[in-house]
Amino acid sequence: MPDLTVLYDGSCSLCRASVARLRRFDPHQRIELLDLHDAAAQARFPQVDREAALRWMQAVDPQGHVWSGAEAWAHIGMLLPGWNLVAWLLLVPGIRWLAAKVYGWVARNRYRWNSSLCEDGTCSLHIPNSPTPKP
Repeated sequence: MPDLTVLYDGSCSLCRASVARLRRFDPHQRIELLDLHDAAAQARFPQVDREAALRWMQAVDPQGHVWSGAEAWAHIGMLLPGWNLVAWLLLVPGIRWLAAKVYGWVARNRYRWNSSLCEDGTCSLHIPNSPTPKP
């Protein structure tokens, strides 16, 4: 059983790239990475609000506790070799507030930055006032 399960938006190219990097930093496979669009995600983690999880990455520990956004990244970092100090810094009150703001800004804009990487145009579905993708 993993120490943490991370639920991410698999239709987001930035999220997929982050997950690929995370896998390289997790040699002991302490973190399970699960695409929110996988049917098993909702069945296994009914306590996770799917809409919130599509906005902000979620991390769930074996006891069922859920962390979102920058706090999720802090808990991920605590499990990765060499990332403990950065993880703890993300939890310091002033830095925690700033990290949450920065994470929120990145999360809100992630489709806008990576829309050119979406071959099928699905990223544009998440960007207000963007053209509808062509079939």
